[in-house]
Amino acid sequence: MTTVNEPGAADGTTGRPTILAAAFSARQIAASAKLAGIDTLAVDFFGDLDLEDHAKASTVLRGHYPDGFSGEALIESLERLAEGETPLGFVYGAGFEDRPELLAAIGTRWPILGTDPETARRLKDPEIVAEICRAAGAAHPAIQRAAPNDPGNWLSKQVGGCGGSHVRLGDTPPSDDRYYQRFVRGERISMAFVAAGTRSAVIGYSRQWADASPDEPFRYGGAVGPIPVDPQNDATMREAVTAVLHRLPLKGLCSADFVIGDDGIVLLELNARCGATLDVFEDPARPLVALHLAALRGSLPETLARPSGPIRATGLAWARQPLDLPAGFAWPTWTRDRTAPPGAFAAGQPICTIVAEASSAEAAERLFHDRTQQINDMLGSIAA
Repeated sequence: MTTVNEPGAADGTTGRPTILAAAFSARQIAASAKLAGIDTLAVDFFGDLDLEDHAKASTVLRGHYPDGFSGEALIESLERLAEGETPLGFVYGAGFEDRPELLAAIGTRWPILGTDPETARRLKDPEIVAEICRAAGAAHPAIQRAAPNDPGNWLSKQVGGCGGSHVRLGDTPPSDDRYYQRFVRGERISMAFVAAGTRSAVIGYSRQWADASPDEPFRYGGAVGPIPVDPQNDATMREAVTAVLHRLPLKGLCSADFVIGDDGIVLLELNARCGATLDVFEDPARPLVALHLAALRGSLPETLARPSGPIRATGLAWARQPLDLPAGFAWPTWTRDRTAPPGAFAAGQPICTIVAEASSAEAAERLFHDRTQQINDMLGSIAA
């Protein structure tokens, strides 16, 4: 069963272009689209207060994060939202990595505003990506399906997984939906870029970190950026992405995850969707969704100025114990993706997104972790 929230007119009378969107959390897409003068009809897992603020209409599909969407329920929800509207098409975020067939089904009803389903499928096939990287001359970790003899040097990953929660240690038993990837030590750097087929423009770099739990040692924590990178490293990462795009063209907002360590620069994976670092790089002067849609028309900026304002760290605050959200709770201004109170969070569930701004990446990251602890303490003291 779905529930629908319609915070504004949903009859197509606003005169603004409209998009359909779906993601685990669609708030970032809707907020960026609003900055670009575009209305969003959104489906996500949470239906947080922020989504009500930014979307023209929204539907909640209850699901288990980080599992993906149920195809039948999602299409039904999108059809309900699109009634009386003429959306430009469908923008997708996290939740479709292992479901290209669902993207294809959506594409029979509305244009896919992003990388096409078949390319998205190839991008999440570990053997195909490894071969493309080899042909492109981009360093990429070794992969295999058989259990490794030295599991301490390997990771087990779910095919089409996202967010880090699916990543396990190398002693995880093999299964049909998992593969092993050689562990690469070093600093995790992500390049945000916008692609128009084989061409791309770099938006910026961020540094990522994990927020480990006993069951999920590589669970996504957050990212900080924009950060400067060494000019030689910048050139190497740009060359790797360009070489891959010439073999697997992508469209719209994308990201490439690298590790910079003793073995040089290694490309871990590429994502062809609106991702978690929208909050890091969003700038009212050039909304990211506007860049995304322009790239689909083949238009890329010659240069992308660094986003205005301070350095920004954003990520998830995970509940460290069962927490209650009381009626009337006032969310701090530095939170996003706020659940409407009253509510509750089980241990290991995301509470909200934290935003922290400072004059340096180090200071922003410290403030982020302080606020993550603070929101846990605030709700924990209420529960006590």
